Amino acid sequence: MMMVLLAVVAITLLVLAVATIMRLSATPAPGDSRPALPVQRSAAEEELRRRFAAGELTEIEYIEKLGILRMDDERDLP
Repeated sequence: MMMVLLAVVAITLLVLAVATIMRLSATPAPGDSRPALPVQRSAAEEELRRRFAAGELTEIEYIEKLGILRMDDERDLP
């Protein structure tokens, strides 16, 4: 009975080791990843960001208007 338990533990450890090695080999090296694409903002969104930065809009107004702009942009997509 003890040998069966030992065999089960050994197989479990072997499976975990293989799974860990496969996971580590599948991830790219930190320097190999692509840089993030720059965010493309519409002219209206840039104007909204400028007005918020200048203090012309409160944070709530900015978030509401930004949400409306993004919904409009999603609606325009094919």
